[in-house]
Amino acid sequence: MQPPLFVLAPPFCGASFVAGCLGRHPQLYAVPELCLMMADELGELLEIFRLSQGPQADGLLRTIAQLEFGAQQDQAIAAARHWLAQRPEWTTRRLLDEIAARVAPRRLVVPDTEAPLRPLDLRRLQRGFPQAASIHLTRHPWTQGCLLSAWTRDRLFVPPDFKDHAFVPALVDPQVAWLRCNANIESAFGARAALQQVESVEAGGDDVLAKLCRHAGVDATPAVLAAMRDPDGWTYAGFGPGAAPYGLEADVLEAFDAEDLARAEQATLAEPLPWRPDGSGFDRRVVDMARRYGYG
Repeated sequence: MQPPLFVLAPPFCGASFVAGCLGRHPQLYAVPELCLMMADELGELLEIFRLSQGPQADGLLRTIAQLEFGAQQDQAIAAARHWLAQRPEWTTRRLLDEIAARVAPRRLVVPDTEAPLRPLDLRRLQRGFPQAASIHLTRHPWTQGCLLSAWTRDRLFVPPDFKDHAFVPALVDPQVAWLRCNANIESAFGARAALQQVESVEAGGDDVLAKLCRHAGVDATPAVLAAMRDPDGWTYAGFGPGAAPYGLEADVLEAFDAEDLARAEQATLAEPLPWRPDGSGFDRRVVDMARRYGYG
C-alpha cells in the first residue's frame, strides 16, 4: 500500500479543488479535509471537534459514512459518528492507515489546510507518515485575501488564525494565515513538497494536470486528464448532508458575488489591501515569498 499524498495549503488556496481533480483519477482516492493532525488519539480529536462546535468533523464523518456505510446521508453520518466514538483509543495515524487500506489499491489523497497553520500538526504528520509525498499548493495572496475576507464578512465567528491582533478589536487579515501556512510548510518540508500554483491547475491545461499525476505517481492518459478537468464528478464534490454539510473549503462551496470575484481577479502585490481600513499593503515578507512563488 502506497503512503498517502498530502495536499497542503493555506486556507482558500484551492486544496479542495485540487483534491477533487485528483479524486477523479482511477488510481487515486481523494477525501475531504479530515483534520486528523490536530491530535494523536481519536478520542482526543473527537473532544476537540466537540469543543470547537465548528465543521471540522464534517470531512471525516463524510469519509467514514461513504467508506463504511456506502452513502453520505444523515443516517450514514450518524452511523459514522458512532463508529468513530467506539474507537477512542485508536491513534489518528491508525485511522488514516485504515482509510488508506479501505481505498487500496488506489492511493489516498488528503487535502489539509488546518495542519499548515500549526508546526506541531505538521510534525505529527511527518512523524506518522515519514514516507508520504506532499504537494505545497499556493494561490496569489491578493486573490486568497479577497476570497477569504469576503467569506468572513457576514460571519459571527472568525478563527483567530485569520486575524491581525495588533488591532483592537483584532482585524481579519488573510495574509496572516497565508504567510504562516506557507512558511510552516517550507520549514517542515522544504523542496520535498512539490510547489504548485492552483491558478495553473484551475486553467485545466494537460501539462499541469499531467504534472499533478507525476507528483502522485500515477498515469496521465488523455481520458484521465479529461476526467480530472471535471472535479464536480468527485465522490465528495459539493455540500454533504445536513448532518455534515462541510468538509470542503468555502472557496469551492460558497457563492461569491460578482464584485468580490472581479476584485479577486485583479491580483497585485502593489496596491493597498481592500480588506484593511488603514490603507496599507502586503507585509514585505508576503511580497518576497509571493515573488519566489512566481507571483507579481
